[in-house]
Amino acid sequence: MKLRQLPEDFKVEEISNLEIKKEKSNFKIYLLEKKSAETFALLDHLAKTNKIPRREFCIAGLKDKHAITKQYVCVPATYDLRIVEGNNFKLTFLGYTDKKMHLGDLWGNKFQIIIRALRKGELDGVKQKASDLEQIGVPNYFDSQRFGSVVQGTFIAKALMQRKYEQAVKIYLTECSRHELQSIKQDKRLMVERWDKLTTLPIKSPRFRTIIDEYKKTKSWLAAYQKIPANLRELYVSAYQSYLWNECVKELLKRFVDRKKLYIIPYSIGSLLFYKKITLQELEKIPKTFKTISELGNYNEIEKEIISRVLQGEGISLQDFAIKEETGNFFVAHERSVIVKPSHFFCSDPLVDEINDRGKKNFFKFIVSFALPKGSYATIVTKRLFNK
Repeated sequence: MKLRQLPEDFKVEEISNLEIKKEKSNFKIYLLEKKSAETFALLDHLAKTNKIPRREFCIAGLKDKHAITKQYVCVPATYDLRIVEGNNFKLTFLGYTDKKMHLGDLWGNKFQIIIRALRKGELDGVKQKASDLEQIGVPNYFDSQRFGSVVQGTFIAKALMQRKYEQAVKIYLTECSRHELQSIKQDKRLMVERWDKLTTLPIKSPRFRTIIDEYKKTKSWLAAYQKIPANLRELYVSAYQSYLWNECVKELLKRFVDRKKLYIIPYSIGSLLFYKKITLQELEKIPKTFKTISELGNYNEIEKEIISRVLQGEGISLQDFAIKEETGNFFVAHERSVIVKPSHFFCSDPLVDEINDRGKKNFFKFIVSFALPKGSYATIVTKRLFNK
């Protein structure tokens, strides 16, 4: 099975709840269509080429890089966007809105996805699963895209919670990911080999040097940690909180669903539990929402029981989440739907995969389309359909 073999195989379109009008008002709204472009990098480019401060560009949500996407962009009406088209993007003016747009100002997203390189044996049961999806839904897990900041399953936020600040800094400075520049990898390998001589090493990366110099000056690993860019430190906290929420949902399913109906699908940092052949009566037993974990959260009895079990397995306690005073970062408890049901779901019949088949009729593809509320992952739906 191949997902996103081409950018055209993964299309995402924002479903907005904006009130857009023709009459001139405080903010201009544009539709941004992009292909194989990272959202923030493209906004940086638009700000620079149009000579508009970057902070004036507002979006409702991030969109996948390896895809063709449509989303809304908001700028104050006092600015004119002159550069509205490039090799991989196009901006179309739609109208005006009274209020500034913020992250989260959308209902959800529409998806059209082509899943390729499927063999005949992988086609069985897909149409049946597809017919069930709108009724029984899927667990609303955070998928692998949420965990790009996690390298080799190691959570920096967990080290913070355990007050292991040197470990947190060491993970950041030494754990390599495959997409990093070779020069960054060389710096990291050197630090792994000679960690005890860290302050004397000829490290080239300015951002690494800033952290090392702070430790050299203060002899405080916590002070050194706080030199990591703020947006990354926030990502580390949200990634670990999302992982723990996934683990809580797995425990919920084990409690409320017959275990014979549960099966495992791997993802980037572990495994997820899905259900099959579940009845609507069984589905009703599963709590509708489950809160993310924070030391300040107000939890019901089921949540307390599940959270206690998950944290025990992690070797941490609820009190360990209180890291704001030391680090400036914090965990927020908010409700998230346990089950999500795709709407307007469509699944094609199996089609010959024109890219991978090469005339032998050994490889097939499916085209699926559906809508999901904001914060839900389309790839969780494809995992349910294709068990991968």
